[in-house]
Amino acid sequence: MPIVVKGLSFAYSKGTPFEKKALDCVDVEISDGQFIGIMGHTGSGKSTFIQHLNGLIKVQSGEIDVDGIHLTSARRPKPDYKKLRSTVGMVFQYPEYQLFDETVIKDVAFGPKNLGLSKEEAFARAAEALRLVGLDPDEIGERAPFELSGGQKRRVAIAGVIAMRPKILILDEPTAGLDPYGKEQIMSLICRLKRECSPTVIVISHDMDEITRYADRLIVFSEGRVAFDMPMQELFKHGQELEAIGLELPSCVSIADNLRLKGIELGDDIVNMDGLAKAVVKAARERGIECGDIASVRWYGEEGE
Repeated sequence: MPIVVKGLSFAYSKGTPFEKKALDCVDVEISDGQFIGIMGHTGSGKSTFIQHLNGLIKVQSGEIDVDGIHLTSARRPKPDYKKLRSTVGMVFQYPEYQLFDETVIKDVAFGPKNLGLSKEEAFARAAEALRLVGLDPDEIGERAPFELSGGQKRRVAIAGVIAMRPKILILDEPTAGLDPYGKEQIMSLICRLKRECSPTVIVISHDMDEITRYADRLIVFSEGRVAFDMPMQELFKHGQELEAIGLELPSCVSIADNLRLKGIELGDDIVNMDGLAKAVVKAARERGIECGDIASVRWYGEEGE
């Protein structure tokens, strides 16, 4: 079990008149190899939660165990933060704005060098990471990061984290500000990274339609607590409660519910557009109706037709 969180509470400006509780007795367990989606309204505690997982925010109350590294409010024994940050890779929102070095290869090699690797090994890791995110180190390695396109910059920023070879990869709104094609490219990249280098992935997202295509499980935060943590088929039965905390059901679930009201039953296991498309094609064919392929049905669903 790579991540176990028990009774985690945290307040900003603790002990002052401006104290604000961000987390309130959070319990979460995340298994090896899972793709976790984290959702919640602004200020729900989700970003504060993930920053605890690689020690960017120190534990005030509660316990965290990340791949055998124990984090508590106690001063002793002191956690091995270098090991923790090489185990847990963190990609922040708009990571392209955090590029700083004079060349791409130096920027990506910065993390490995901080781990104490030699320049040669750090640069080898950087080149490997660039290839993993779909960039050619021979082509762009010596270019300034600021000369690249927005999509390339984001991939370079992700490569800088991947070069640390983290077992756990955490991304905060990785598709923010991208067009639909760019979002598809980044999410496909994340899936590839999960297969090839970081088996456990945690993604914060505000887009329910997007995250349900990829995640095995959703954890929903509200007011500093875990409001929901259950299989998606069960979660989407709580539509009114989700709306009350500022989240909308995925389009696929709303479409399936509307079709159910019209007497077309598609089943209770639809959680994303792929599942909806397959169910629609199956239902149509069972009724002897000519129907397009699954890809076209899914496209029409996403366009709201």
